[in-house]
Amino acid sequence: MSDFKIGDRVRILPGVATPFAGMDGTICEVRPHDQGIETMARHFVVFSRREKRSFYSMELMRIEKPK
Repeated sequence: MSDFKIGDRVRILPGVATPFAGMDGTICEVRPHDQGIETMARHFVVFSRREKRSFYSMELMRIEKPK
């Protein structure tokens, strides 16, 4: 089971995810790995400008939802 679920607010961590590093978005889909490798699950994040990209859990950090 993924550490992240649909609706979670996340921040993209620095590293291979540039140019998205530092951007905040919302998990809109979680696709488990075909062979059940947890760290290889894809997490689709939608950003405020409606752009959608996928990331591995190690590229994401959960943040609190804005109030």
